Amino acid sequence: MKKAIVFILFTMGLLSAKWFQVRVPLNQGITVHELAGFDIVELKPGYAAEIVVNQSELDVLAERGITYVVVIDDLEVYYSSRMSGSGPFGNYYTLAEAYSILDSLHEQYPDLITERMVLPNDDYDGLTIQGNYVYAVKISDNVESDEDEPEVLFTGLHHAREPICVNICVEGARMFCQEYGTDPLITHLVDNREIWIIPILNPDGYLINEAAFPAGGGMHRKNGNPAGQPNPGVDLNRNYPYKWGLDDQGSSPIPQMDNYRGTAPGSEPETQSIMNLCKEHDFVTAVNYHSHANYFMYPWGYTSAPCEDIEVFRDWGEAATRGNFYAVMAGVELYPTNGGSDDWMYGERTEKGKIYAVTIEVGDEFWEDASVPRHLEENLPLLVESAKAAGVYAEIRRLWWSDENEDGNISPGEKVNLVLDIKNTSVRDATGEVEVKLEGSDSRIDILTPSASIPSIGPRQMWKGETGVEVLVSPSALPDSAVELTMTINSAGFSFVHQVILPVGDENATEDLNFDSQTAPGWQTDGWNFTTEQSHSGKYSMTDSPYGPYPASSDATLTSPKIDLGDALIAELSFWHRFSTEETWDWAALQIKTKAYEDWNTIKHWCGSQDEWTEETFNLNSYCGSESLQIRFLLESNGENQFDGWYVDDIRLVTFDGKVTSGAIAELTDVRKHPVPVSRFSDGKLHFSGPHNSQLEVSIIDITGRQVATTSGNIPFCWDVKSDARLVPGVYFVKTSSLNFEHIQKVVLTR
Repeated sequence: MKKAIVFILFTMGLLSAKWFQVRVPLNQGITVHELAGFDIVELKPGYAAEIVVNQSELDVLAERGITYVVVIDDLEVYYSSRMSGSGPFGNYYTLAEAYSILDSLHEQYPDLITERMVLPNDDYDGLTIQGNYVYAVKISDNVESDEDEPEVLFTGLHHAREPICVNICVEGARMFCQEYGTDPLITHLVDNREIWIIPILNPDGYLINEAAFPAGGGMHRKNGNPAGQPNPGVDLNRNYPYKWGLDDQGSSPIPQMDNYRGTAPGSEPETQSIMNLCKEHDFVTAVNYHSHANYFMYPWGYTSAPCEDIEVFRDWGEAATRGNFYAVMAGVELYPTNGGSDDWMYGERTEKGKIYAVTIEVGDEFWEDASVPRHLEENLPLLVESAKAAGVYAEIRRLWWSDENEDGNISPGEKVNLVLDIKNTSVRDATGEVEVKLEGSDSRIDILTPSASIPSIGPRQMWKGETGVEVLVSPSALPDSAVELTMTINSAGFSFVHQVILPVGDENATEDLNFDSQTAPGWQTDGWNFTTEQSHSGKYSMTDSPYGPYPASSDATLTSPKIDLGDALIAELSFWHRFSTEETWDWAALQIKTKAYEDWNTIKHWCGSQDEWTEETFNLNSYCGSESLQIRFLLESNGENQFDGWYVDDIRLVTFDGKVTSGAIAELTDVRKHPVPVSRFSDGKLHFSGPHNSQLEVSIIDITGRQVATTSGNIPFCWDVKSDARLVPGVYFVKTSSLNFEHIQKVVLTR
């Protein structure tokens, strides 16, 4: 009864409170360090910071003589009026909805995800101050066993007014369960990781917001500790023991402040729960979700000194943010904090091991109801990348060859050595010796050296070079044909199988631009132009800012014409570049799309400075089959400092085609040879013809090289693709083989 009364009084106090978003100029002697005790939601260095404050905090600003301009007068009214989703919390999940989804996932996938488990604490008998529990779930293939596998931790809702964290954690759990057995990467991660998810670390604060603003928009940030009226609670992300209370800038000793650190390090039940979990497990990576600002932040928060693993964090961040453009930086670069989750997880090493912990700040506002689908799209791949980072994963970034006459083409009668770029995505563990093994029965290929070893690859390191695996192409092999082989990468007890397609014949230079003619046929330039200021070869290159530093708050794009890869089996893009942009805030990005109405897909982005001309190479095999591929170079700047910009030269897109030579072929009925995709099936069958009654083996291989289905029969016969549950819509290679021939044909399956 006493707890119920406290909760009611707590909620009534919040109903009478008011929250503001104000802008503080930073060009009149005020620095961001003087605002570190406030919740900074937007920062433009040297110009202004926007902070969220209540009336008590406005009084503190006045006492310190800090001037400000009110941007939003009542944030709760502002956010409540913009909720558009159909649920009780709009598109966000209430606490009950989130737990119900997790319960349903356990019922549906009991072998993959546990029931919700209560996380115990030290001082409160497992309960929070308001009488709730902090729950976690675990996802793995043998979920009830404690296997010796790398462990991953995802957390949401340290702060009660950041509901997108709940959606991301819940939908992440759904993704790992639903895609298991279908998506090969997710299947591998669930089989070889133990994934822990705490979707709601702060249940008291979330329920307080639900009670005060049941349609969404509540602005309570802290937990349910009643101390500190009229803005009660403790900031859980200032309550961790590591560097707790180091100063009054990185956290506040004043109970009414949003960044109040509590009475003692680790004083709060929620903090104790997550700390105990970390002490009991060997987490390698941890991702702590917050909103808002669009950042990927790593330690330290308490000091500007770089952490010992800064290059590992940056490399992980670059891979994890490839699709969302989040800025990758140390937490202190935004503003100093102490007593934070990442610093404790990474820095405390007496009671547990080192955890590579990061904070993700999502979106542009706390309650951004209409943007929930976009935020999920941007962050679910980040969960996958972070689970990969917890353990050894030998990822092939590029597969090429060195040929005997060094012309780059595979010719009949020529020896070929496989060339690989292999990335170890682990933040902590080396791969150990890596074995590369090649197999195949094609009579056009003689495998001279079937296996070779590669030295151990360190954490987040790339190995590049000839593997020593060598083949001899038969002199009788016909040009413009393709040979398929199976390559296995063995590393740290895991095997990764890839289908290798070696094209016999000359390359096609689909695009080959060095800009010396000052022409780029079909390319669209928006802000870009030719320049003699810098070049990699010849006299000219292309740049986004030919007349000085790039302008503020602008997007400059260099866009290719539509490129036909309909008949390509292999495609590779390369270019040379150098750049100078504002670190963290301005971006150079390579983007691709395959249809006019699609959004651009970011392949890689860069920021900061690269003074030397550097070659970049990208495998575009997954785009083979597209008839309208476009490539875009984008320079995006904010409103602050301007730099020299981006220079690009010697753009080259090389493709290799494989064509039918002889023998039986697959006749397609509504499963048609690319590039003629279909929108429906008539009978939904692959029909095969050729020498009557001859035996035919058929394999379907997806674009990752994984064999997904096989069948066989005597001609004439057909394969009912529509009813085959193993096949989902997408691009595939259909491999047909008989005694004297083999043929690979690209198809598109649609339903």
